[in-house]
Amino acid sequence: MLIYSDENLEVIHRPGSSPYLLVTFNEMEIQANGSRYWGQRFCEKADISALGFISRRPNWFPAASVVKAVEAAAPILNAAPERILYGHSQGGYAALRYRRRFNATAAIAFCPQVSIDPKSVPYDNRFLRHFSPDLHANMGISADQAAGRAFIFYDPFHAIDRRHAERIAALQAETHLVRVHMTGHGTVRVFTGTERALSLIAACRTHDVSRLRGLARAARVDAPMRPYQVAVAAMARHPAWSDALDARFGDRFAPTERVNFLYHRANRHIRDGDLVTARNMLAKALALLPGDPALTHRLKELDARILRERKVARSLVG
Repeated sequence: MLIYSDENLEVIHRPGSSPYLLVTFNEMEIQANGSRYWGQRFCEKADISALGFISRRPNWFPAASVVKAVEAAAPILNAAPERILYGHSQGGYAALRYRRRFNATAAIAFCPQVSIDPKSVPYDNRFLRHFSPDLHANMGISADQAAGRAFIFYDPFHAIDRRHAERIAALQAETHLVRVHMTGHGTVRVFTGTERALSLIAACRTHDVSRLRGLARAARVDAPMRPYQVAVAAMARHPAWSDALDARFGDRFAPTERVNFLYHRANRHIRDGDLVTARNMLAKALALLPGDPALTHRLKELDARILRERKVARSLVG
């Protein structure tokens, strides 16, 4: 049932039999349509009491809207003996920023950002196009927003996500970092499935950090993105190993992963002076993602460099 709506977000309530209320916040790839929320299938399958906050666009849940939405949901929140916040990326940010606003028992965040304000996070330009100075004034996660316990799941080999996670843990009390190696920015994906997600929530409710780490170890072994993440991580110091992983598992990479691998491997070949191999890789990537401006621009740059070097070589021979 839709209980709140404004220009920035919607809130949907689902009654259930769980002993806690799960408050979910969506990632940027899905947006409000009046009836859905992030984690809906899981909540329905497990009959979980849920309050789904879902944004109308990638807007990192502006405070003014969240404050009004929480007021509208006050009777539901006040009736819940436990309130567990749950989100990924922009949703993970919201789960941590609004811990005190919801008087949360626990917050579960996957790959969250401490902020998307470029002045605060100059090391991260992934979400710069979604930053609005008016909408996101003073948006950074801070110490006075903490309540209950928080658990941040992230890949320590993802340098940007690691930096966000460590900054948040340094700011907010009772925040525990759980490393899930070689999962990239898609860490949440390894905990999909009703049984695994319920086990994760149960361990967070009881503050069983040892069990959480065990769940993380088991989940990462089966992670569908693991071969891709290992291949990318190996690229800098062990390029031959990276190529071997690509040869063996490349056909299992998701389309976006395949394009990213080819793009970054091509850049490594360019740095190593192997321009022909780099060009072949960029051409393959562009065939998978026709018209992509970044790939097109990079290929044009490379073609121009190859042409210049061939002219120089001919002039030296002549």
